[in-house]
Amino acid sequence: MDISANAIEVALRKLSELPRPVSSWHVETGPDSTEDPAVWVWVMLKDDDVEFAKRSRLRSIIRDLVHDTVGSSMLVYVRFRGASEVEQDQDDERH
Repeated sequence: MDISANAIEVALRKLSELPRPVSSWHVETGPDSTEDPAVWVWVMLKDDDVEFAKRSRLRSIIRDLVHDTVGSSMLVYVRFRGASEVEQDQDDERH
């Protein structure tokens, strides 16, 4: 795969029209379970309780950006993680 996850993360950070609850991103690229080229974007949210409409809007923005950056042939999987999930994972890693 000739597009890097880093290039997608750079493009995501340049977005200006994002709804506010995003605190960070994690992006991976590679083949999915059917061996098709894919991008996974984990959106780290500042709040656990982000309404469906905002998540849906974010998902559309992210998919459009990835398709503009890497082409429409890649599948884009968008996943959300709330602040409490991220904090719990960090606590688990410390112990």
